[in-house]
Parts: sequence; structure tokens; C-alpha cells
Amino acid sequence: MITQSKILKIIAGIVVFVVIFWGSTIIENYVHTIVGFLANYIDNRSWMGAGVFMVLAVLSVMFVFFSSIWLVPIALLAWGNTLTAIMLFSSWLLGGIFSYLIGKYIGYPIVRKIISEEKINNYSDIFSQTRESFSLIVLSRFVLPSEVPSYLLGMVRYPFLKYLLATAISEIPYVFFAVYFVEAIIKKNTITFLIFGILWLGFALLMIRLYKKMTKK
Repeated sequence: MITQSKILKIIAGIVVFVVIFWGSTIIENYVHTIVGFLANYIDNRSWMGAGVFMVLAVLSVMFVFFSSIWLVPIALLAWGNTLTAIMLFSSWLLGGIFSYLIGKYIGYPIVRKIISEEKINNYSDIFSQTRESFSLIVLSRFVLPSEVPSYLLGMVRYPFLKYLLATAISEIPYVFFAVYFVEAIIKKNTITFLIFGILWLGFALLMIRLYKKMTKK
């Protein structure tokens, strides 16, 4: 689970990256050159680039070793905020659906190769005992690594439409944050960066507190 200490480490890492990025003209120019080159390449092959971006975003939801957040700067330059947000949301939702179906129809033999047995043991009881608690399912989508609830909710046969709704609700804040927070870093918009950073930190801590409170019950 994402704990308060992990969140603080993430915030510290982001701050260090931003300070280095904003404080070093050489690093900034180097990053902008790479991102700009890739964005132009994608722009010239728009359908292919969009397809690759969405496939990678889908995989980032299904497997813990990859994150699509590093692709957002390229997508923003190639397609802008709105289209990037739509593609991210669609891809993350599709990845969640695939994960759920794998958990439901293939089950433990495959899931154990994707998620550690420790995580399966830690959370399977919670999901099997709280099938009717929609609010807890939504909170789990906010707090737990994205691949954990998707596979396990499929394994315990949680109703698909309720799962889909919970997943959609949980993805919206992350899409909004990913697009506008990354844009603030690229454009060196300090005020927007601070606002989104504070809001995200407060939101994350609130979700963790609520999740812990509900799981203790």
C-alpha cells in the first residue's frame, strides 16, 4: 500500500528533480531537445504514435515495473492537454479491464506471476470480505498500486460494472494531476506546480486515512 512515508519520498524526489531541472540550463535544454524530437516524430506519424502511447499506458496499469508518466511530456507537446488526458484515461481504464478479466478467467496461476504472493495474501481477504462495500473498492483504486485491486477483484468475481465505475472514478484525479502537474514542470509555472503539489499531497493523505479506517472495521 502507498503509505505516508512513501508519499513523502515521492514528493522529495519530485522536488529534487524540479530544482535540478529548473536550475540547470544544460539539463533543461537537453530534456527539451529529446522531448521535442520525439514529439515531432510522433506528430509526423500521428496514428502510429497515438497507438504506441496508448499501448504503453495500458501496460503501465497492468504491470508494476513500468510507468506511463514519463511519456506525458512527449504527449503534451504532440497532442495537447485535452487529447493527452482522454488517451490516458481511456488507456488506464482499458488496462484495468484487461487486468480484471485476467484475474477472473485465468486467476491465480497467472496473477501470482504478476503480483507477489505476499500482496495477494495481504489483500485477497479484504476484497473477498468487502465485496459489497463500493466505497472501499473506490478507495483501494486510489491507494493501492494499480495492478493489485484489478487482478484481485477479478479473482473474487466482483461485479464488473461496479468495478468499471470504481476504476473510472479513481482514474479521473490521476489523469488530471498527471497532465497539468507535468505541464507546470515543463513550463516552469511555479504557482501551478505548488497548487497541484499541495492538493495532491492532501488528497493522497486523506485517501490513505480513509482506507485504513475502513479496512480496520
